[in-house]
Amino acid sequence: MEPESIGDVGNHAQDDSASIVSGPRRRSTSKTSSAKNIRNSSNISPASMIFRNLLILEDDLRRQAHEQKILKWQFTLFLASMAGVGAFTFYELYFTSDYVKGLHRVILQFTLSFISITVVLFHISGQYRRTIVIPRRFFTSTNKGIRQFNVKLVKVQSTWDEKYTDSVRFVSRTIAYCNIYCLKKFLWLKDDNAIVKFWKSVTIQSQPRIGAVDVKLVLNPRAFSAEIREGWEIYRDEFWAREGARRRKQAHELRPKSE
Repeated sequence: MEPESIGDVGNHAQDDSASIVSGPRRRSTSKTSSAKNIRNSSNISPASMIFRNLLILEDDLRRQAHEQKILKWQFTLFLASMAGVGAFTFYELYFTSDYVKGLHRVILQFTLSFISITVVLFHISGQYRRTIVIPRRFFTSTNKGIRQFNVKLVKVQSTWDEKYTDSVRFVSRTIAYCNIYCLKKFLWLKDDNAIVKFWKSVTIQSQPRIGAVDVKLVLNPRAFSAEIREGWEIYRDEFWAREGARRRKQAHELRPKSE
């Protein structure tokens, strides 16, 4: 029993010594990694950190502007359709040469009453302000909030060439998606088919533009010099150029896996 106990003690001593030795090494490793992180963070210039934060803010505001635009157009079309149906119903009831009677007249009166009540409730409930007025004033209210940062959110006016290119890309992408759906749904073609591969490549090549194509942040000339404003424009353009190339490369790399 005695040798076994001595051996056990020796083993425990070796384990304890190993743990003692490994303890400081782990702490030193953590200290080294934290020191490296501090050095890496300190190597970033203040201008780059400011531009990066501006890029994040701009992308978030771009997403909000896109959502507000879609919301405004959806409910604008809804109100326009309601107004069109209401005008047609009112004309059929009171301005047609032939007198409407019977069930047809009851249906028209019910439709006109339903549309009138719906429009009134739409205004009273505040949905008109939330879906039409607020999205329309998005840029004004946003610029009031970010004025303290000496930046301004503005719309980007696309040229005729850019509009034409965007339209061609949209039409090509829509046709490609429809063709892929029809080829798979009705002709039972698989992903490894040459025609399906071609239309998938069309969807990749016709992706919409990214970056400052619809809205962008502009620095206040009174607070920032021309060099800083030019540096911000260059930083943003270079970032979105790299991001677009990365997304296209990633899409090309994912094609063989999906196929």
